[in-house]
Amino acid sequence: MNKRITGAVLSAAATAVAVPLLLAQVVPASAASTKHHQDHGGTIRVEAWLYAVPSDNALSATVWDCFKVTGVINDEGGGPTWTDEASYTAPNSMTTGGQAAAAKECAAKEPAGGFGASPAPEPGQYPFASYTATEGAAPGNETGLTTIYAVHTLIAQKGDIYITYAGDYNFTKKSITVTLPDGSTVAVAPYTTGPACSWLITGGTGAYTGLEGSGACAANAQNTFPWINHTTTGNVWWPASRGNGDETLRSGLCGRHFRSGGSRAACKFSGSSPTARSAYTPPQLGGSEPWPTHT
Repeated sequence: MNKRITGAVLSAAATAVAVPLLLAQVVPASAASTKHHQDHGGTIRVEAWLYAVPSDNALSATVWDCFKVTGVINDEGGGPTWTDEASYTAPNSMTTGGQAAAAKECAAKEPAGGFGASPAPEPGQYPFASYTATEGAAPGNETGLTTIYAVHTLIAQKGDIYITYAGDYNFTKKSITVTLPDGSTVAVAPYTTGPACSWLITGGTGAYTGLEGSGACAANAQNTFPWINHTTTGNVWWPASRGNGDETLRSGLCGRHFRSGGSRAACKFSGSSPTARSAYTPPQLGGSEPWPTHT
């Protein structure tokens, strides 16, 4: 009897030890799979048609949209109907019927967010402004670019993506010539963006939980406003670790660098972490500013 009891106890003890060991062997595989998902990154392109519902003075608006995301992410929302680049951009080139054609680009547009706009400052009003207005210009003869800041949520099939935009738009009826940092010039057509439109992804839900990203954007509302053709390109990544605060930085990938006074642009990720994160260098104040100027 004692032998049977002893055997039972030993058997139970062996099971108690074996189960945690088995779980310990299974968990890392799952963790490895999750880590692989979080670490990878790459380029994306977001093609979208936005529908703006402006305030009375058009300096703010709520926005609806439909879109397609391609690249390292493939998803869509709002029932986009275009099939290629030609059908995506066609409404902007129509001298008549552009608004009606743009409305057909979205089969089931969804709420996205909104934007706020600030008219170009007068010369000397804001020291960092490159796109200043022409002082005393008559209506219709303005030359400044309008700044827009927008916060949107892309409601996609696999989850939501939180994205913020900042850029300058030509809301006048004539072309504005912009001088770039290298001395070259670009003509900004009416109802289009200037060359310094940028975006950031700050997270999401579902498949896009923890997603981050940055890049450039371009918009065109010629012949279509309040419909706006909006294209986003750049890089996205899933940080290797997220928690209370940015664990990626605190765990040492860049934390030591930042604590010693280094800049984000100079921080380099290593190992399996995404190289895309260090590819984007944000503008730096001081020295030779990278912002264009208008003439």
